[in-house]
Amino acid sequence: MKKKKLSLLWGYLQGSRGLLAFSLLSGTISTAAKLLIPFFAGKAINVLFDEAGNKDISVYLVLMGVLLVLGTAFRYLFDYLTYLVGQRVVTRMRTAVFASYMDANLSALDSHSEGDLTLRLMSDVENVNNGLVTGFASLYDGIISIVLTIAFMMSLNYILGFIVIVLTPISLLVSRFISKFNSKHYKRQGKQSGELQAFLSETLEGSESVYALGAEDERTEGFENINEAYREATFKANMGASIINPLTRLVNAVVNCAVLIVGALFIAGNWQVGIVFLVGDLSAFLTYASTYTQPFNEVSSVVSEIAYAVASFDRVSSAVGLPKESETGQEEILGKVASIAAKDVHFAYEDGKKEVIKGVSFALKEGQSAALVGPTGSGKTTIISLLMRFYDPQKGGFFLGEEAASSFPRKDLRARFGMVLQDTWIFDGTVRENIAYGKEDASLEEIKKAAQEAGASSFIDRLPNGYDTRIGNDSGLSKGERQLLSIARVILMDPEVVLLDEATSSIDVLTEKRLSASLERLLAGKTSLVVAHRLSTVEHSDLILVLDGGKIVESGTHASLLKEGGFYASLYQAQFE
Repeated sequence: MKKKKLSLLWGYLQGSRGLLAFSLLSGTISTAAKLLIPFFAGKAINVLFDEAGNKDISVYLVLMGVLLVLGTAFRYLFDYLTYLVGQRVVTRMRTAVFASYMDANLSALDSHSEGDLTLRLMSDVENVNNGLVTGFASLYDGIISIVLTIAFMMSLNYILGFIVIVLTPISLLVSRFISKFNSKHYKRQGKQSGELQAFLSETLEGSESVYALGAEDERTEGFENINEAYREATFKANMGASIINPLTRLVNAVVNCAVLIVGALFIAGNWQVGIVFLVGDLSAFLTYASTYTQPFNEVSSVVSEIAYAVASFDRVSSAVGLPKESETGQEEILGKVASIAAKDVHFAYEDGKKEVIKGVSFALKEGQSAALVGPTGSGKTTIISLLMRFYDPQKGGFFLGEEAASSFPRKDLRARFGMVLQDTWIFDGTVRENIAYGKEDASLEEIKKAAQEAGASSFIDRLPNGYDTRIGNDSGLSKGERQLLSIARVILMDPEVVLLDEATSSIDVLTEKRLSASLERLLAGKTSLVVAHRLSTVEHSDLILVLDGGKIVESGTHASLLKEGGFYASLYQAQFE
C-alpha cells in the first residue's frame, strides 16, 4: 500500500491505536508462549531418553501448563481486541462515507448509481475491515511466529534452521506473484458487483413498468449479461487465490522431508560438527518446522484478502473524497425575501456538453406566484434545483432582493424555502416524526393542524396508531398519501417561499380538488414557484413562464397567453381536447 493509503487508514484508527498496540502485544506474548511449549517438551523427551540421568520431568510439565494458560489468555485478548478495533474502524469509515454522501454535490452523486454507492458503504467497508484490520493483525501474528520460530530453530540446530530458511521463502514468492496478478481481477470484481446491484435495484424499483411494457425478457437478458461478467471476474480472482495455498503446501512438505532426513543423520552421529542434537531436539525442531510453515500458509491467504481489501479501500476512499458542495456564501439573509429574480441563467450538467438552461430571466416580487410549464425535458425542475442551489449555473445567477443567492450560505438559503417534490420522500419513522421532520420541536397540535390543512388527517386517523403509526416507503401508503404527508410537512414549516415541483402529480383529481383550498392557504401571501403538468392548476398564477428547450419562449398571465394563441395556448388546448 502507498503511504497515502496507509495515512488514511491510520486516521480511521484514531482512538483505537492504543487498543491495537495492546492487541499486537497480546499476540506476541501468546505466540511466544505457544512456541516455548515444544522447546520444553523436547527437553523433557531428552530427559526421558537419558538412560543415566534423572527421569523427573515435573518442572517441564508445570512450565508447559503455565505457558498453555498464558498463551490461551493472551490469544483471547488478541482476538477480542482485534475484533473490537475492526468494528470501530468500520463504524468510523461508514460514518465518513455517509457524511461524504451528505456533503457531496449532486453532480458527484449523479455520476454513481445508487447500487454502487450502497456497495461502497456496506460491502467495501466490511472488506477493508476483514483485509486491512483483521488481516493485518493476522499478518503480524504470522510474522511474529516466523521470527520467533527461526530463533528457536537456530538455537537447536543452525544447519537445519538454515535449510528451512532457504527453502520456505519460495512460497512467499509464489503468493506475491499470484496476488499481484489477482489485484486487477479483484478491482474488476468490485466494479461488476456494483453494476449488478444497481441493475437489480433499478429493475425492482421499476417492476410495474417492466411488467406493463412486457420487458421481462430484456431485463432478464441484461441481468444475465452483467451477472456473467461478474461471474467471470469472480472466477478469475478466486482461481488465482486458490492456486496459492496448494503451492505453498507443496513447498512446506519438501521442507519437512529435508528436516527429517538431515535430522536423522545428526542423531545417528554421521555428522560431527560440534552440535549436540538429540531425539527430543528433533521432535521439537520438527514441530517448529511445521509451525514455521503454517504462518506462510496463513500469510499467503491473508495476502489475497489484503489485495481484495486494498481494492475495496480505494473505492471507499473515492467515496469519502467525493467533491463537496462549494460554500461561497458568507452573508446573512436579513429580513424577508423581498423578491426573487433569475438573470441570464445558463446551466449544463457535469459533462458541460449540452446546456439545459439557456439564458433564463424572470422576476418575482414578494407574495407573487409564478408557474413553470412546458413539455417534459424543457428545464422546469432544473430551474427549481438551481434556485435551491443543488447546482450552480455556469453563467448568470439567481438573486434574493439585491443580493446574489450564491452570497448566502446554502443552509440559510434553503431554510427560507419549503419544497414539495414530485418524488415523495418518507423515512422509516412515525407519521408524527415524518410531518415534523422540518420542524422537530413542533407540538402534536401543530402537526395535526398541518395534516388537516393538507387533507391528510382523514387517512391518518384510519391508521392503527394514528400519528404514532410507523411508516416508510414500503409501508403500504399510496403515492397520493405519501404526497399529502410531504405537503403537510411544508405547511408545518410555514416557509417564506414555496416551491412545488409537480406536487399533485401523484394525487387523483378528486383529492387534488379537495387539496386545492389547502394549497391556496399555504401559498397565500407567500412567494411561490410551481412546476405544473396540469395547466388547470396554474390558471390563477400571477406569472406563467413557458419553457421549451431550456428557454422561456412565452410569459404572462393565463388569459394573456391564451389570447396570444402561441405555444402555451396549444399546450392548454391539447390537455382539454
